[in-house]
Amino acid sequence: MPRLLGIIGALVICAGLDLLWQSRHEIRFWIAAYLSVFRAMLRQEEPLRVFPSKEAAEKRHGAIRFLLGMGFTFFLGPILIVLGLTLMFYTNL
Repeated sequence: MPRLLGIIGALVICAGLDLLWQSRHEIRFWIAAYLSVFRAMLRQEEPLRVFPSKEAAEKRHGAIRFLLGMGFTFFLGPILIVLGLTLMFYTNL
């Protein structure tokens, strides 16, 4: 059972990495948008004028895929691996 949890955790991490890879264009878009707004704030300009147009933002539907990828890769997968390791070391007591 503990080894199975570790294997499932590794598969969940792989699934999360795949979701992040699929949403790489959205990640690039939002990082560029954030940087442009941040630069506008530093230059004392109006940040909303620099932000990408509403049409461009509406075309981006990868937020859920990105959040699931981050959650699987950095939260759920490592928790399953640590749980499997913990059960493997403490079942012999």
